[in-house]
Amino acid sequence: MKKLLMLVTAASLLCNSVFAAERSVEYSEINKILDLIANKAQSQYILSKFTVEVKQPELKLEEVKLWLEHDGKVIANGTIDKDGNIDLPILPQPRADEVNLVINQEKDAVAIMVNTDIAPLTRQQVKYRDLFILLEDMDAFVELMAGSLSWLAPNFDELEFTFSEPASIQFVDAKGKTQQFMTDDEFKIQIPNKKKWMQQNPSLQFSVLPKQFAPID
Repeated sequence: MKKLLMLVTAASLLCNSVFAAERSVEYSEINKILDLIANKAQSQYILSKFTVEVKQPELKLEEVKLWLEHDGKVIANGTIDKDGNIDLPILPQPRADEVNLVINQEKDAVAIMVNTDIAPLTRQQVKYRDLFILLEDMDAFVELMAGSLSWLAPNFDELEFTFSEPASIQFVDAKGKTQQFMTDDEFKIQIPNKKKWMQQNPSLQFSVLPKQFAPID
């Protein structure tokens, strides 16, 4: 599980396996993911959403409905937009532990997936901590998704930046030394997560904006 794309796939498969088995699932874990992304994530670059994927050609997305249920009573409705993105409420966790998410389709008709991505950089000068705090959020996300198997999950300790041309990233550390990183043959740069740099929090200067960046282990 080297790259974020592989993490996204693993997370999607986990949710698929749950919803392929039955029309109703405990809301507890879903609520934890929603709360983590919306309220506990520190990075401005982590993006996550739940989506519906229709598995049967004859089924239309607008026919899919889902809601939260407690003791047989509907307590809230989820909404699905035209792209299949789901809007679900975040509940106090003790309440979420008592609630089920119910979908109105038979098993194997639809899949519910959580998709996680990284927002692109829009500025050529960014604080080190603003970027690398993402690693803590991704570690927390992986641990939550992996559950009891979290000890098998990777710990992210670097950020990899991918460019469309030769590029450099540099910053001046607390000792006044310039740290410079250059693209390799694949136009990639890897920068490690270091405690001293997190504390110093220098400004990273990009010669050009990367196409994308992602945590790696």
